[in-house]
Amino acid sequence: MKLTDLKDLRVIKKSLEPEPEQKPQQNQPRKRSVELKGKEEEHARNEGLVMGQKVRMMDTNDTATIIGFGKGYYELELDGLPIRAVRSEFIPINADEDRRLRNAIPSRSHKAAKEEPVVEDNTGDLTVDLHIERIPGSDGIPEWAATDFQMNYFRQVLRGNLKHRGRRIIFIHGVGDGTLAAALRKELDEVFALSCTYTFGPMGVTNVTIR
Repeated sequence: MKLTDLKDLRVIKKSLEPEPEQKPQQNQPRKRSVELKGKEEEHARNEGLVMGQKVRMMDTNDTATIIGFGKGYYELELDGLPIRAVRSEFIPINADEDRRLRNAIPSRSHKAAKEEPVVEDNTGDLTVDLHIERIPGSDGIPEWAATDFQMNYFRQVLRGNLKHRGRRIIFIHGVGDGTLAAALRKELDEVFALSCTYTFGPMGVTNVTIR
């Protein structure tokens, strides 16, 4: 065949070149959300928590169920409603432990004789012992969650007395390492500053007066 010009040569060269090989399609990388979910479940298992496990809310003593894991939080079902909670807001329980803890909580109809940590004197002042062993329902609370449990009880007592203007509440938190005292006074400064004032009492005591 006679080549008439350069164009013909290019056409022939192109026809002789092998077809490019098709690269096999690479698997799509797994979504990051799936990877994160796996890490969160693994983190939960390391803390002894699994899907469907029953837990007790530390501020209300209500029972909830773990229905999911998030980044830095847990998804719980409480009274049929989904909520989010961080680890310090609940503790894992089993049926026997739950029954024992609920029985330890004083009923509204009467006061427990020895377990009640709140004592009222004849002037109406209250003395509240925040030592963990004196707070109802504290059985089984792990050491790392003790301060949160004590602070929840402190808030419960204080909010329940905000309507009593002029009442003095003596909170006995002890000395220890100062963690509870610092947390209590930080809360008084940042949350209850408009509702009450406080002064330092003897070592391990903070006196609060309702405005």
